Amino acid sequence: MKTLKVAIVGFGFMGRTHYGAWKKTPRAEVTAICDSNLSQLSRKVAGNGKDADLTTDFSGVAVVESFDELLERGGFDVADLTLPTPLHPALVKKALAAGCHVLCEKPMALDVKSCDAMIAAAAKSKGKLMIAQCLRFAPAVKYLHDVVASGKYGKVVGASFDRASMLPGWGGGKSWFLDEGSSGGVMLDLHIHDADFINWTFGRPRSVVVRRHVRPDGVTDRATTLYGYDNCVVSSSASWAAAPSFSFEARSFVELEKATIVMDAKRSAPLQVYPFKGRPFTPKIDYSISPYEAEIKAFAAWALGRRESMPITLEDARDAVALVEAERRSMCSGREIVL
Repeated sequence: MKTLKVAIVGFGFMGRTHYGAWKKTPRAEVTAICDSNLSQLSRKVAGNGKDADLTTDFSGVAVVESFDELLERGGFDVADLTLPTPLHPALVKKALAAGCHVLCEKPMALDVKSCDAMIAAAAKSKGKLMIAQCLRFAPAVKYLHDVVASGKYGKVVGASFDRASMLPGWGGGKSWFLDEGSSGGVMLDLHIHDADFINWTFGRPRSVVVRRHVRPDGVTDRATTLYGYDNCVVSSSASWAAAPSFSFEARSFVELEKATIVMDAKRSAPLQVYPFKGRPFTPKIDYSISPYEAEIKAFAAWALGRRESMPITLEDARDAVALVEAERRSMCSGREIVL
């Protein structure tokens, strides 16, 4: 049986997170690491370290500094791109043109035009492309989506989504995350998860209006969006304004005609259902596999020939960027943007 040979391109926190997930994936082997800064292989991991692999012994793994050198060497089936967002379009197109399967971290790109170019490149290639929107593979998130979509508890009355983190400081010096031209800022980098869930679960909103807070250095560190839907109120907030001791939290609160559902990873039971009739309950959900591991196992199976549909399409990933693009226009102008 074929074993996928994997090259991880970019070996910061997310590259190490993917590395750990690939090591747990059957019929897959990381055979190459590519990073223009080789100190990444031994530096302390920042971010959500519990998901990152802290290995420093890479015996048997080819280590290169240049993506072009990596492609020239060849010998791998999958290019796993865990790089700053501006690099995604060019490297995805190069890897697909070389016949590789490509797993590319979220967000797909900085703008819709670049997303469309990546989709066109995938259509012409023998390789498969997936954008790593990891929360599509989180069991609690999928449960929440499915129970809303089923109509089991009636129509949506309202929903709010809050995602808050300390200001990104990893990467040395002023983090590239704080440069909106590189990361898309708090809206595209952090909020992209909730933008994708809102599109996926409630459909495309009619309009968006956003208010924000701007730091003295010009960085937007908090933004709140109100989405235009018929007969329900949906909002979201994304923040990098939390104190360093706060770290990170994400919460979802969905009110339906016949139940209220709360999702909060900090709770002992991350997802709780409060029906109008009957007692509150905790759905039986298996949390033993992280979303990163689940998405990589699914991508590996797909690359090895599984024909069933994936939980996220390229068009889904593009549409999340399109929604954020509209939100950023509203954020900067202060006006409602009609979609």
